[in-house]
This record gives sequence, C-alpha cells and structure tokens, in this order.
Amino acid sequence: MVLGPDRVLGEYAAAMAIAVVPAAYTFEYEYEHHGDRPQQRRDRVYREASRERDEILSVNGERFARPQVRIFARRRDRYALKELAPATDAYAFTYVGTKKEGRHVNYVFNTFARRSGAYEVTQLTVDGTTFLPRRIAFRTHSGGVEGMGEITFAKADRYWMPETATARADVQGKLQTERITWARYRFYPYLPPSTFAQR
Repeated sequence: MVLGPDRVLGEYAAAMAIAVVPAAYTFEYEYEHHGDRPQQRRDRVYREASRERDEILSVNGERFARPQVRIFARRRDRYALKELAPATDAYAFTYVGTKKEGRHVNYVFNTFARRSGAYEVTQLTVDGTTFLPRRIAFRTHSGGVEGMGEITFAKADRYWMPETATARADVQGKLQTERITWARYRFYPYLPPSTFAQR
C-alpha cells in the first residue's frame, strides 16, 4: 500500500525520534579520492560514544605490517544518521514520488532548509519499511568551495548505518571526487578501555 506524503513524513519523524544509536561498534571503510592528490585508503574503526580508534590498514594498495593507529578522545561522528538527516522542523519537504527498491516502495522528497548553512540536504529518500532515510542528497559550501554528494543508509543488525557516501567539488577549477564504502559492522555493549589507550 502506498501512503500519502503527510503520513510518510509523520512516520519519518517518529522513526527518527526513536532511532537507536549503537553504544559501541567497529567497522571498516574504504576511502577513495580522485583529483589533485589521488588516494585510496582502508581503515578499521572502533567507536564508543565520542571516543574513536582509527587503524589505517593500507594506503594506495600498500598494506601495512602494523596498522597506523590514531586515537581521538572527542570526535564527532560526521556520518551518523542523526547528524545528517533533515529534521521536519528545520526543512520544508516537497513530495516527488515513489521509487521501487526490491519488493517495497521508497518515498522521495525534495528538501529546502529554512535557514542556510554550510551543509544543506536537497533530497531525501525515505525507506518504505522503516521510514528512516535510505538516501540523503546534500550540498555544501565552505571557503568559496561548492560541493554536492549523497549518502546511503541501510540496516546493520538492529541499527541504521551508513553504507556509501559520494561527493564532488570544484576546487580552484579542478574537480575533486570522494567515495566512502562502509563494511563489516560489529556491535557491542562496550569496548575494553585499552582500545582507546594512547601508546
């Protein structure tokens, strides 16, 4: 059954209000940058609250015998669902239509920020089963650089986590593109304190 846009937005707001943030988890991601300084990197990350351990496993295809470890005591998760999803009181939504994905229907809305900022969502695709964001398209502008991109989310265990992100920007007349792919999520009630100990 296809729902009306007002009903979908109501379900979306309710789903966002109760979306669960994992207490502690690990994942791997692959980062690709194409432009002035092309780079490909693979990392393993451990997160608990704002603490993060980032292990760089390889750079440009060269795998390290021992990962390069960086510890962050207070690091914002820039790709967290609640960081990126447009709030219904901060955006106006215009219904575009439905989009089939497998056996269920997703709902697409163009979005317009009520206040301009460095990051603005331009389109939201709402998953027709969970009513959480399946795809978020955005634009950014900072220091004279304009960019655009999108991030997709998917179910991992009982959580709704980043799946892929792409972005492109024109920097001083040169096109720069980035892609991030997340994989191998594992969730825990907590991580050992030694995980975040400085060496």
